[in-house]
Amino acid sequence: MQNDWKNLPLGLPMTVASVGTLATLFAGKNLHASFGVVWAALSFWHGWQHHKKMQADAGRLKNCCLTAKADIHAQLTPVQVLVNSFQVDSYVPGRVRLRSSLLAAYPEWQQPLEEYVKSFTGVQTAAINPLTGSLLITYDIAQLRQKPKLAVLEDKIAELAAARL
Repeated sequence: MQNDWKNLPLGLPMTVASVGTLATLFAGKNLHASFGVVWAALSFWHGWQHHKKMQADAGRLKNCCLTAKADIHAQLTPVQVLVNSFQVDSYVPGRVRLRSSLLAAYPEWQQPLEEYVKSFTGVQTAAINPLTGSLLITYDIAQLRQKPKLAVLEDKIAELAAARL
């Protein structure tokens, strides 16, 4: 008997209940509410019949999303993750302050990153404050603009700073 209730096809009763609910919108409040209650009850019953499949589908969807997210992060190098985390705090030609919570979280990156930034043409100083996660870079504009890629980078930083205002 229990198996009969579990396997009872609900397609036709649900269709009748939904059509009845819509058809009685203007016919009468009690009739409309009755069809709505029947439709809701049949919907819950239908959900109960398929609850294991719905749980399995939800689990697969969750695993799929987590796997896709992990794949995206696995493709990024630590430098890309760090660069993506920067935001422009202030910009004046010749001086820029960038901020990243990763710099505060990983103070051991301070020295290698400062040395790396100082290696660029035109960069005079690069100082990281590990407490705030900020990176202050001062540079000679004329020297920096001699390198087209660095000039484009400076223009992009200027745009980001202007958009922040």
